[in-house]
Amino acid sequence: MTAFHSPRALRATAPVLDCAARLFARHGSHGLPMSELTRHIAAGTGTDAASLREAFPTRLDLAYAVVLRATRERVNGQLAADLPHLPALDRMAALVRRHVETGWRHRTAAALAHELLPALRAVHPARHRDLSSLTRVYREHIRGIIADGAAAGVFAVSEPDRATDDVLETFDSLLHWYDPEAGLSLDDLGAVYVDLVVHHHLGCPR
Repeated sequence: MTAFHSPRALRATAPVLDCAARLFARHGSHGLPMSELTRHIAAGTGTDAASLREAFPTRLDLAYAVVLRATRERVNGQLAADLPHLPALDRMAALVRRHVETGWRHRTAAALAHELLPALRAVHPARHRDLSSLTRVYREHIRGIIADGAAAGVFAVSEPDRATDDVLETFDSLLHWYDPEAGLSLDDLGAVYVDLVVHHHLGCPR
């Protein structure tokens, strides 16, 4: 039986957004017309197609919902999991491992975000602000850990802002080369990124 959900509820329904992310990953952000996206999501999740059309009138609406959910999960999850009483080195290592795991899980949303933000800035400033504010919160969280480590003499960093940008750019690189079929597990990948961030970018001695 087809499930009915209100359009408002659908915008945050995990099965709908997971299905949409898979379709975007398989076909690209513009590979399917919105009518086909709606049909596939309705069939794949048992959701009422009319409610889907009302919740997501355009491809942009659907992509935004996918990106917003993933961004909130990453940022809120990192803030909730952080243990400020621990040394900065331990906090950063844990943050990197979590980012690798969530970044890979939401890699489609991360790629969509790069396409989406310029369009949102032009046509939907409020949505652009919502995403940008989450990104700023995450950046400031990372910067705070770096600054704490620098103050403690653990990180050889003179410019926390620049170091934060370097770390975020390193995180983005995950999307461009990792292939789980090549023999490197996600846990091993986390260790690689911890080493890269902590020792290369932040100058912590081995």
